[in-house]
Amino acid sequence: MNENNKKTNKSLAAFILGVALTLITIFAIAKIGNFVVIHGDESGVIKTIAKEYSNLPEILDNINKKSIFEFNEKDAKDAALKAVVDSIGDEYSEYLTKKETDEWESYLNGEFSGIGISFQKNDSGEYQVTEVFKDSPAEKSGIKPGDIILKVDGKLYKTSEEMSEHIRGKNGTKVELVLMRDKKEINASMTRETVKEKTVYAKTMDDGNGYIMIKSFEDGTAKEFETELSAFEKQGIKSMVIDLRDNGGGYIDEGIEIADKLLKEGTITYMEDVKGKRKYYNSDEKATKIKYVVLVNENTASTSEILTAAIKDNNGGKIVGTKTFGKGIVQETTKFKDGSSLKLTVLRYFSPKGNVIHKKGIKPDVEIKLDGSGTDKQLEMAQSLLKQ
Repeated sequence: MNENNKKTNKSLAAFILGVALTLITIFAIAKIGNFVVIHGDESGVIKTIAKEYSNLPEILDNINKKSIFEFNEKDAKDAALKAVVDSIGDEYSEYLTKKETDEWESYLNGEFSGIGISFQKNDSGEYQVTEVFKDSPAEKSGIKPGDIILKVDGKLYKTSEEMSEHIRGKNGTKVELVLMRDKKEINASMTRETVKEKTVYAKTMDDGNGYIMIKSFEDGTAKEFETELSAFEKQGIKSMVIDLRDNGGGYIDEGIEIADKLLKEGTITYMEDVKGKRKYYNSDEKATKIKYVVLVNENTASTSEILTAAIKDNNGGKIVGTKTFGKGIVQETTKFKDGSSLKLTVLRYFSPKGNVIHKKGIKPDVEIKLDGSGTDKQLEMAQSLLKQ
């Protein structure tokens, strides 16, 4: 081995060992009950780790001499940091690279770079536009719900994921779609831009009841909900269905704000940290007079469960569907200077009556499953309850 290789091996060993020692010096990890405790502890840790990883230079030497793959310091650092967080044993805690952090923040903010459409495969296996976002490039170009997407930049993709990936892209770049409408082909050329996706959808159903679906709890969801609720109140709507099915959660504050609109004075939820310290979230005496029923299913999780439990325990409205997912813990995200971040479980929350939600879920007042017939029996049950 030449002198350069020796220096490379030493620097690589020093690099990875340095990462390991730094991480372990900063973070001593232990589990107490259902919580993960992370605290500083320098006593004897460095010596122990150095001894445990005494074979690291030899491993790196083998990689440098024999591996047909190139060692990447950035990947090694990310892998080391991810491994430390993974060792906690909590599936919701994770280290995110800068790219992953940016994607996560875009998801929570309901923003992405694209043209502003939603689509899905119809019964004929065609990619059909189901929604066109307001003021989006798609709306400006004349795309309408019901249009069939034939090609994206001259290509047809086999899966929805591939199609979506190629429709999205960097801001300022162009994309061309070929669509079918009324058996005629339409060409639409657009420039991608930042699009904010709606999270609340409302309509008046055939029976005169209102219907509000909350897809997720992102930045601005509570304001969207308040807008739709206010519109129902002005229209004189007497009852409504709130659909939380397949809502995986999001920002907790958004869910608590919505609960405050629906409930009279009382506890919405309380949270408990690793030391057992509790923080209570309460609603005031003001609440909508519209009667409501809430729809949930096995994918109703996190912030959706905070809202569901608050409504159930405060007798705000009936809960219809299937038992919820059961995620009763809260993650705190710390962002670092390099753009990466640490998402760590720091709290767990309870229903107003003190019921544990994590790993247990919330049982609906009226349990009813969808049978695959195409008829939404859960929605029908909700409408029936509103008549009582």
